[in-house]
Amino acid sequence: MRKNPLSDLHGMLNLIKASSNPFSPIVEAINNSLESIFQLEDGKEREIAINLHFNDQDENSKILDFIEISDSGVGFNDESFYRYERLLDKSKGFNNRGSGRLQYLHRFGEVSFRSIYFQGDGCYLRTFSSNKESFIYDDSSPIKVESEQPFTTLTLKHLRNHKQDQATYSGLKFSSFISWVKSQFALRAYLERSKGKLFPKIKVKFSYQIEKSEEVTINPDNFPAPSDQGCFEVNYQEPFDDKGKIGWRNAKDLEPERFNWCVFTFPADEIDIHGAFLCSKDIPVEEVKNPVLRKSNGYLGNKMVTAFFGDYLDSPDNVNHAVDSFVIPNKSSVKEISSSLFGSEAAVYLDDIKEQANKQLKFIYKEVEKAQESTERKVMSLARELGISKHIALSVKKSVKLTDDDETIVKKLHIEEAKYVADKSNEARKVLDQLNHMDPTDSAYQDELEEKTAELSSLIDAQNKEELSKYVVRRELVANLLDKILKQDLVIQSKPLSSGKKRRDKEGFVHDLIFKRKSGGKLNDLWIFDEEFVHFDGCSDMPLNEIKSESGEYLLKDIPKEEISKYQLKITKRPDIFIFAKEGKCVLIEFKAPDVTLTDYMHQTPNYCTLIANYSVHKIEKFYCYLVGETYSKIDVPAEYEETVHGSWLREKIRIIHPETRERIAWAQQEIVKLSEIGARAHRRNRNFAEKLGVDVFLDKEK
Repeated sequence: MRKNPLSDLHGMLNLIKASSNPFSPIVEAINNSLESIFQLEDGKEREIAINLHFNDQDENSKILDFIEISDSGVGFNDESFYRYERLLDKSKGFNNRGSGRLQYLHRFGEVSFRSIYFQGDGCYLRTFSSNKESFIYDDSSPIKVESEQPFTTLTLKHLRNHKQDQATYSGLKFSSFISWVKSQFALRAYLERSKGKLFPKIKVKFSYQIEKSEEVTINPDNFPAPSDQGCFEVNYQEPFDDKGKIGWRNAKDLEPERFNWCVFTFPADEIDIHGAFLCSKDIPVEEVKNPVLRKSNGYLGNKMVTAFFGDYLDSPDNVNHAVDSFVIPNKSSVKEISSSLFGSEAAVYLDDIKEQANKQLKFIYKEVEKAQESTERKVMSLARELGISKHIALSVKKSVKLTDDDETIVKKLHIEEAKYVADKSNEARKVLDQLNHMDPTDSAYQDELEEKTAELSSLIDAQNKEELSKYVVRRELVANLLDKILKQDLVIQSKPLSSGKKRRDKEGFVHDLIFKRKSGGKLNDLWIFDEEFVHFDGCSDMPLNEIKSESGEYLLKDIPKEEISKYQLKITKRPDIFIFAKEGKCVLIEFKAPDVTLTDYMHQTPNYCTLIANYSVHKIEKFYCYLVGETYSKIDVPAEYEETVHGSWLREKIRIIHPETRERIAWAQQEIVKLSEIGARAHRRNRNFAEKLGVDVFLDKEK
């Protein structure tokens, strides 16, 4: 009597390696469930239930206890059980090789089945288990039971103690798992529907010991029909000796292989990332890398999954047993000519398939690519305006989202710049720490100091020196523009007024130069007053009752109408510039046209301070006010003001009071400053830097 050869389970597990995909046992189980369900007669309930049980008693992480996957398929009848116990049995069909079940044992210590099935004229219950020591054990004989519906439940217990697997399941979010299921089975759902088969609903549940369970049902219509589809062909290629090098040519008498593609468009909040995959048996196996697809955010509210598939990719000979990569040869792996190479059969090479797939992706994602290029240009443009170095902008460009607005991009640029500066500062600190060992009385002191200077200077690379030069030049141009505005030298200032305009907005030229009106964020030139101001959150020409902080909180409380009327509060008044400084402090800047007398408006900013101090959401106790213009007479400046070293006038303490009690609730200080003096200060600061950088020759040539 003939007998099949015995096989060693440990040897089989060593031969057929574990998949790199931690979810491979789940993929295998769902595929088996689908194949079982599609054997049902029409009208039967079609459902797959996936339940991941977690122990979440540890506050810092959750641990996977076990996984249950159930289906309403035909069940483990005698034929199915016979195939299961025979490893590498291909008789099941569906291009199966009978090795997928080993993926269960690669990741879980115990695998148990409980199945009700119909056979002959009866209904039976079969239970059995598997582990690495015994492929099938605890397999009691089937017993006859009463049931109207077949089902099978697979239980996977004791996840292997592997760092990657433990981390994957501990950090797994419910929404991400739902996203993965939809991305993984979108193609299969569409192709089965195309064959007239009803795809089952998939119930997903995360069960916890402490937290409330999470569950959702993915209905067949949650898997969309393709929003776009097409096909391409790849020729069989054969190598030839091309003057001592390897050449490639199309093989004669062999028809090209045909590949299809489908694009599945989901609402952006339903899946995590855009993606493109080469599929085998309608399941993603290898991701197709493409620079257009590196963004995880949606475009126009959608995200897309593209599946490439075809008979060539479905062939069991072209995919490994772990089903995590293709074993199709690459041209790039052929490094040298050999006699055996030219005797080989022609093949369709994997790099040719991926090259054609990428060409399709360029077409599929052309709108995304255009939007991405526009966003990246915006990053570089904003970086130039802010004087942020190119290499920092390039770093931000990689992570910016298509939906990011200017304010968000500016924040990312500042954060990345801060990280870079922090790293350089740490290196610089090491050099500075060595200063403790220097002796100014030593004859070699100056040489040592020069050496430390060179070390610190080397931390600023050539590119940053170039960017710093641009930064200084840009600031000098702003100061020059302010000079020209004051001298009425801008062409726009002498252009005839348009129809209907009676006078020029002289104040507007200065205002928009320093901080564009009706705008917010950090895109401004407030450095011209104080370097710190550019890093604070601020807004320009916004009504007081509409000003919000970075966190979205309003500056002012909701004030009752009767109180507004009683005190005649002007809550819609618009400070020229409002800046949230440190907690409990803010800055107010008020511009006046060069020909307007500043001393006529000395109460304007203190009035703003009184309103804000009495009605702000968060208590503000210190106000820094600037009244900025060009014209005033010293005789009109009140005695409380003292002249500063710069020639401006400062009153350090202005009492801000409560309207009823007349008690002081805050202090304000106000500086009256000329635009020409602000410009002169800016020139002095810039010229000092410009001389050090050697770019002073480009600035203000007439001087």
